[in-house]
Amino acid sequence: MNKTERIRNNAFSLAEDIINKTGPRLAGTSAAKEAASLLHKEVKFYTNESHIEEFYLHKGAFLGWIKILVICYILSLGFLWFNLPYLSLALSLISILVLVLQFFFYLPIIDIFYPKRKGYNVVGYIEPKKEIKKQVIISGHHDSARVFNFFIHQPALYNLRVTGAIIYVLIMVILSIISGIFKNPTLSISINIFLSLGLVLIIQMWFFASSKGTPGAGDNLIASTMAIELGRYFSENKLDHTRIIITSFDAEEEGLRGARAFAKANKEKLKEYPTILLNTDCAYSLKELFFLTSDINCTVNLDSKLANDLVDIAKNNGYNALAKPISFLTGGTDAGELAKIGVKATTLVGMPWSNQSRSSVYHTANDTLDHVEKEIIDAAINIFGDYILFNDTK
Repeated sequence: MNKTERIRNNAFSLAEDIINKTGPRLAGTSAAKEAASLLHKEVKFYTNESHIEEFYLHKGAFLGWIKILVICYILSLGFLWFNLPYLSLALSLISILVLVLQFFFYLPIIDIFYPKRKGYNVVGYIEPKKEIKKQVIISGHHDSARVFNFFIHQPALYNLRVTGAIIYVLIMVILSIISGIFKNPTLSISINIFLSLGLVLIIQMWFFASSKGTPGAGDNLIASTMAIELGRYFSENKLDHTRIIITSFDAEEEGLRGARAFAKANKEKLKEYPTILLNTDCAYSLKELFFLTSDINCTVNLDSKLANDLVDIAKNNGYNALAKPISFLTGGTDAGELAKIGVKATTLVGMPWSNQSRSSVYHTANDTLDHVEKEIIDAAINIFGDYILFNDTK
């Protein structure tokens, strides 16, 4: 068995053990805490220093904009039927503002209205043999996502249902203004009827996400266990000048709250030396391999040079790979939060990253290890490993 196979097999075994012991690991639950403890048990065995960093999150807040959108639309429509178009306009603008800030930019605009819970990041440091000149963070996230019902029932209509609902809210804003300006009874009734038809799209959004969690194998426990096993390798084969930081974030599915807490708590340490983040998210299929050059709905730039360097290494290893920006309205990864504080960051992805075509198991109860190709994990190990070794001697 070669190095890559050993690292990969250990990563799969550890992920399987954690899934069997914890089940779904929604952030802010005891299952996520137990997963962090199990991961830390491995990390502390071989690192020079390790710990679990606790932080606070507001459970359920990240997707809270969805129900706000539904409630505001229904109330806005009622105000229009009662000939109160400017109240309708005000509520519609509020729902759009929450959508933009909470989802487009991942800002905690409504978090305080949701229950406060603890999250748990796992962190371990592997010191080099000689003077530290740079740092490389290898990361994944161990919390699992809520099941997205739209990916189970009529997944081909996902984009139409979500984007269509958002478009209807935007139309509500425009037509509320028109109704208020012209005050024509016939026009107002026509507008109200048209917007009432939008309830078909709007009301279904209430059932967008289940309260149940996924097993979270490909999204994203295997990334965390792979990072841990890569760390184990570098603890046995220490680098000359590169400090390796193994990190498993919590609460990625709650709007990257774990990565944000880690960046805030370790900002000075991460600026002490040139720091690079090699993050992995949704590594399912080798043929879909790519590296992100932007994040958080294209609102944060990642390091394009880093992404392209990894593409070159991938091709040298015989893998087809691309560097490309994240698709708008598809969310974000933990790399975005580290990039905000100046860390050179990218995320390795192995899945079509668009709302039209995602892995068939993404955010469903079928996100199990048998749907994660061994080849994509081998590729990640080889690409990250080669990059780290090359840059240590560079």
